[in-house]
Amino acid sequence: MNARRYAPKALALGCLLAFAACSGNGLGGGGILGGNATCQPGTDVTLANPRQGQTGVSTNPGQIEIVANGNNNSLAFNTAQWYVVLTSGFSTINGGSLVPYSDPGGYHPYASDFFYTSSISGLPAGTSFNVALARSDQSCTPAGIGSFST
Repeated sequence: MNARRYAPKALALGCLLAFAACSGNGLGGGGILGGNATCQPGTDVTLANPRQGQTGVSTNPGQIEIVANGNNNSLAFNTAQWYVVLTSGFSTINGGSLVPYSDPGGYHPYASDFFYTSSISGLPAGTSFNVALARSDQSCTPAGIGSFST
């Protein structure tokens, strides 16, 4: 066999595999040879306002409020890297970056509740939305946390 003939192909394949190995998100999957892993904030998270399954939500809610179980997780350590994504059919609406929020009278499903909001506005009436958490670096697939409808 002629080594010179196969060397460029072997180099190209090696570079492709090295790129694929380094392009993931650190959570498995990712890169050009597989899909991104689901965004995991490191704790349980649910909708706080609107609540899971709520109907008749205002078309201009101003914000989506979520509640997390504890503050020893990625949401607490990297709050601004996370945001809420609303999907309905083929449309997607991205909220603003999460910000810590105080809601002493709000929904308290966990022993240690920490609240965050993502700004949102202009929702179409009579629409059901799935709510997910996403990261601004797009290193993972948004993780579903609930749903509501306007």
